[in-house]
Amino acid sequence: MHYLFDPVPLHSKPMIWEHKIKTVENFSGFYHWHQCCEVLIAHEGAGNVIVNQKSYELRRGMVFFFQPFQLHKVFANVSPEQPYVRSKTHFDPYEFQEKLHLFPLLLERFLLLWQGNHTFQAFDMGDSFAYVEHMLAVHEQNARSVGDHRAAEFELSFLLIVQLLNAVSLHLHPHLGTSTSSPRTFSYAEKVMQWIEEHYRDDIQLEDIAEAMHLSKYYVSRLFQNETGSTIPQYVTARRIKIACRLLQTTSYSIERIGIEVGIPNPSYFIRTFKKTVGTTPLKYRKMY
Repeated sequence: MHYLFDPVPLHSKPMIWEHKIKTVENFSGFYHWHQCCEVLIAHEGAGNVIVNQKSYELRRGMVFFFQPFQLHKVFANVSPEQPYVRSKTHFDPYEFQEKLHLFPLLLERFLLLWQGNHTFQAFDMGDSFAYVEHMLAVHEQNARSVGDHRAAEFELSFLLIVQLLNAVSLHLHPHLGTSTSSPRTFSYAEKVMQWIEEHYRDDIQLEDIAEAMHLSKYYVSRLFQNETGSTIPQYVTARRIKIACRLLQTTSYSIERIGIEVGIPNPSYFIRTFKKTVGTTPLKYRKMY
C-alpha cells in the first residue's frame, strides 16, 4: 500500500542510486514525500510531474529536484511502445553540506535547491542532456566497481552531486523567484490546485470547484485527472494531510483542532483518514518528531 509519507531507507548511506529504471506497464504514481532530497532524471517517457501546486511536463531531458517533505507525484502514460525510463537518487543533504563549504558557489546552488522557497523544480537540459546521460553512465560503472566500500561510496556520491549541480547551473539564477526553466503549464489543473489551496479548510464540494472554473463537474474532473493522473478528492486529501503533518510537527495543537484546521472537523474521520494516508496515527506521527 502506498502511503503519503514514503520514507527512504538510507541506513546510514549518503545516497541511494538507481540507474535507468524501465517501466512498460501502468504508472499512475501517488502523492507522497520523503525525508530526504530526490533528483529524478527522465530518459524516456510522457506524462507530468506535480509539485508545489504546479504541473511540469515529463519527457526526455527533464531533471526534477524534490526537497525533503515536499509533496509530489509522477504520472507517466506508459505502454510497451512508450516506456518510462528514469534514473533517480535519494540522498541526505546534511551528508554533503559540510563538504560543499569548500566550494562556495556550489554550496549556494545546493542550498537554493534544498532549502529555497522558489520555483526551481524542473530543468529542461536540452542539448546538454547527452552529457548528463554520459555522466550518469560513468557513475553507474564506478558505483558497481566500489561495492560497499564506505569512503569510496561517499566520494562517488559527492562527485555525482557536484556534477548534477553543475549540469543545472545554467538554469539557476542567483536571485530567488527567477528561473530560465520552461515548465509546461496545465492551466486548468493548476487553477484547481490553487483553488484547493485557498479553500482546503472548507467543506469542499465538486460543484464549488466547477463553478469557480466555469465548467461542468464532469468536465473539470476529467481535465484534472487527465493532467495529473489523480482525482480531485485524492488531491484534496493529500494536501489536507500534508498540512496536518506540518501542524503536528510544528505546533502543539490538539488532534481535534488540527482536523478542523485542515477541513476535516470529525475527529474520528480525521484519524482514520490520516492513518490510511500516512500509515500511522496522528499521535504516533507527532511522537516521531
